[in-house]
Amino acid sequence: MSSITLLIILGSVVSTAIFVAGYRRGVHNAFSGYGIEETEQPVPQDGHWGGILLALLGSIVVITAMGFSSAWIYAGPILCLVTTIGVGVAFFIERQTPSKG
Repeated sequence: MSSITLLIILGSVVSTAIFVAGYRRGVHNAFSGYGIEETEQPVPQDGHWGGILLALLGSIVVITAMGFSSAWIYAGPILCLVTTIGVGVAFFIERQTPSKG
């Protein structure tokens, strides 16, 4: 097995563990906050264009590079692992809902 394959397998295990732990926390927060009356704060809709542009340019570069070198085919799974870790971490960053008490 090649080293890149081992790296992707190890990254899959780590990113899955982070995602599952974050998902559990998110589900726990959702159930503990069910039925609590709270006012929703408005979500700002600006300030995301830089991240959107970065993701778009990254996709363009990776897809184009795959046409020139077959080694870039490994970038897809690695980007997927980075996304999975980011989603798992987002569950930990979210504000925890207060309990009903």
